[in-house]
Amino acid sequence: MGEFPAPDLELIRRELPAGRVELVLTGAGEDLSRLGQFQVIWRLFPATLDGDSLDLFPAALHAHPEVQWVHTASAGIDHLAQQFADRSGTILTHSAGVAAIPIAEFVVGCLLQHCKRSNELAQLQLARRFVQLPLRELADLRVVLFGLGEIATEVARRLSAFGCRVDGVRRDPTRPGPPGVSQVFGFPKLAQACRGADALVLAAPLTRVTERAVNAEVLAELFPQSVLVNVARGGLVDEESLLLAVAAGRPAAAYLDAFVQEPLPVNSPLWAAAGIHVSPHLSWSSPHLARRTTQLFLDQLRRWLEGEPLRNLADPQLGY
Repeated sequence: MGEFPAPDLELIRRELPAGRVELVLTGAGEDLSRLGQFQVIWRLFPATLDGDSLDLFPAALHAHPEVQWVHTASAGIDHLAQQFADRSGTILTHSAGVAAIPIAEFVVGCLLQHCKRSNELAQLQLARRFVQLPLRELADLRVVLFGLGEIATEVARRLSAFGCRVDGVRRDPTRPGPPGVSQVFGFPKLAQACRGADALVLAAPLTRVTERAVNAEVLAELFPQSVLVNVARGGLVDEESLLLAVAAGRPAAAYLDAFVQEPLPVNSPLWAAAGIHVSPHLSWSSPHLARRTTQLFLDQLRRWLEGEPLRNLADPQLGY
């Protein structure tokens, strides 16, 4: 179901266990109740038809109460939680990790743009002005990662190579952080973790606890020359507070790849606000994504058939 990104169907057909699995692809206009019974649904990304999202998954799930396991191609499950409210017997797994590498690279790119003032240099070139700007080194940054999952793990690995001091914030601060993370704070101490930080990178799931967690109080704790990077969910941020904070210079800039409403409306003040850099939720983009997504599902399917524990188990009640 869906088409973005498309799975590697040739890899699927080549690797599916012969005689043990029947692959059924559904499309728009099909009567999903007449496709027979299923044990497993692989939910791909919704298709787009005439600019509108076309998600066949809710109808498929409703038409097949016998489904025992759903694997979604997305890493976040906040948009699926409600559909599993009355399906406690159905296992849900997600695809966290398949896009961690390109997203981590995107984060590093944003931090480099901020420290090396790439956007200002581009404007100087357009104006044909030969002006030297003071630049910063990444090794001088203290970076706070809000969320310590697969994406943050890859971000920490790369930032450690640059010499950054990296701290993390997660739901359970008693769990150690990934390599490269110096200190771990709990969600309620996000503001404390951000005190004097040079960068705040958002990689947390959107839940009842994390929604609008990045508010005026948190932003006020950042260093005046700091930068915020959001590669997670727009709902993590109080966007109105962010606009006011960036206008006041704390943080000095924000690189946003996720928004409360997507696509970002043309009349959103985020488009034209000084210091705000907008990208259309593409930090995950990579030519390797379809292969990685498919390989993860095939490994999950093998585990399912062999009775082994599944990876990336989700809890719809927690939202991730």
